[in-house]
This record gives sequence, structure tokens and C-alpha cells, in this order.
Amino acid sequence: MEKINLKSLPILLLLAVIAFSFCFVAPVLAKQKVVGVSNLWLGNDWNARANQTIIDYLEKKGCKVISTNAGGKTGQQKADVENFVSMKVDGIIIKGGEGDAFLDVSKKAWDANIPIVTVIMFLPYAVHNSVEDSWQGSTNLAVWLVNQMRGSGKYIGMDAAGWHTLEVRKRAYGEVLRWFPEIKMIGKWHEVNPADPVNNAYKITKATLRAHPDLKGVATTWGLPAVGAIKAIREMKKEKQVSIISIDQEAALLAQMHKPNCPATAVVGIEPIVQGTEAAKALWAAMEYKTVQEAKANLPALSVIGVSYVATKGVDEFKPKKIYKSVNACWDGNFSGTKLKKPW
Repeated sequence: MEKINLKSLPILLLLAVIAFSFCFVAPVLAKQKVVGVSNLWLGNDWNARANQTIIDYLEKKGCKVISTNAGGKTGQQKADVENFVSMKVDGIIIKGGEGDAFLDVSKKAWDANIPIVTVIMFLPYAVHNSVEDSWQGSTNLAVWLVNQMRGSGKYIGMDAAGWHTLEVRKRAYGEVLRWFPEIKMIGKWHEVNPADPVNNAYKITKATLRAHPDLKGVATTWGLPAVGAIKAIREMKKEKQVSIISIDQEAALLAQMHKPNCPATAVVGIEPIVQGTEAAKALWAAMEYKTVQEAKANLPALSVIGVSYVATKGVDEFKPKKIYKSVNACWDGNFSGTKLKKPW
């Protein structure tokens, strides 16, 4: 038998330990998850910060994150999602956009076992949809506007086509305003161009005030058009006449509201860090399941995140109120002092 050189023994032992460790550790090492984040638009502070929050959360979990910006173009955003599916990423977040446009590509992701989480959008093939409470927020804003207008007068509406939550906001405004026949919209909703929303809204508002100097209200479904509306109203010296409602607490909008000569303005918003974190957490949870079917069966289909209110006037309408009561408290509030006896 050939003798082992004792001088080489430490090296042989080291090689044996490395080989032994590799055999047991290598199969355990998890493959890095790759996530695609598809943004319709990153042209404002809210969207940019929500996107970065998603990236930061998932990167801390060890994921590789690929984020895209469609620049407001639905066709490009859909192509971005198609590309993620072709890459066979481990999960996809679709943030903002025209939900119906993604029905076919989201079905492809589902069939490929790639979980999708949406942000401010709804999709039946998503394992989770994360939105802000546009229902309650818009309803309360419309109530505030009715009170500012004293139940009568003209108003205009400014929107951006296709975004699901903007549609919710517009409908919720209408559900309140339609009960006041003396409040009338001038024309139809104006579609504001996301490429230049402040100037676009400024021109719309200024032209309306020239044609209708008795204008009393402006309703916008997103934040930046309200900035342009405020500038036009101030320039036309109508600060004490026209009231504005909007959603999205943009930095530029809050800066305008802080000025002493801002018209009566009320705005609803959800903090981007809250929205982004909830979406990222949902996708991370979804990727822990082996199949999209399991993820959908175990995750809530929809999460609605509460909003906050800020206003330059009439703030009492938005101050927090305790709205939850126990069964006992509800019974006492409704039936105390009556002949009805509590059945428990």
C-alpha cells in the first residue's frame, strides 16, 4: 500500500471537508427569486416612492427586482408584463393602469404559475389586489364639495382615462353629486394628459372660468391636475368662489395648499410607503406557495388601505371619528330605553 505523505494531509483534509460541505449545502442553497415590477407611470412623487418602496422591500428579502416604466402608455406596460412572463420571473407586481387591458397577459402568467399582485388596479387572475379606499375617500370629498357649494352651482371634472381607481373615484363623486340637481357639471369629464398634467389642467380651468365666471367647483380624480386648477383660480382672482376636491397628496399640491391664498381645497391620500409595502408583502407571501392556485386560496383577494384627509377649509367634516362598535354597544345605542330586552 502506498504511504500518504503527512505533509499533504492538511490539504487533503481541507479538500475533503470542502467537498463534503458542498454535497450537503449545494442542494439547500435557494435560487435567487426574480421579480418584475411594471409601472404605468413614474411621473409623480407618489408613484416613484411607492415603486422604490416595493424594490427596497423585496431586495432586502434577497430578490432581484426589475422595475419598468411605461411612461403612461398602456401598450408599453402590457409589453413589459409580457416580457416578465417570457423571462419566467418568480412574481410580478402591476402598479397602476387599465386593468382590462391585462386580462390576457395575466392569464398567461397564471398558466405559467407566476403570481401577480396589483396596485391600485383589479385583475381576476391576480392572487392579490391592493388598492386605497377610493370609495370612502371620494364620497367624503363629494360631501365636502356639496357643502362648500351650498348645494348648487357649476363644476368641472378632470380625469385620466382608464385607471381603475380613478374610475372608482369618479363614480363615487357622482353618487353624491347626482342627488343635488342644482349642482351641474359643465360638459363632460376632461381627460388630462399625464405627460403635462399641471399645464393641461391650468388651461382647462382658465378657459372654463372665462366661459363660466360663476364656476363654483372643480373635481379631479388625481393630484397634479388640482395644482394647475389652483394656479388658474388664483390667477383669475376666484379663490373665494371656487372649491376643489382631489385625490393623491402630491408634494406640489400640498405646497399650494399651504399658501394663504389657496382656494378651499380638500384632498384624500394614501402614503406611498404604506401602499408599496403592502403590495410587496403580498407578493412575497404569494411566492412562498408552490402554485398560484394555493396562493390565491390563502391570500385575501383584495386589500383596501385607509386614506387620510387634508383640507384648507371645513376640516371638521374629516376629523377622525370612532366608527366601530361591539354588538353590545350597538344594541344599547339602538334599543336602550325601549321595551325590547337584550336576548343575551
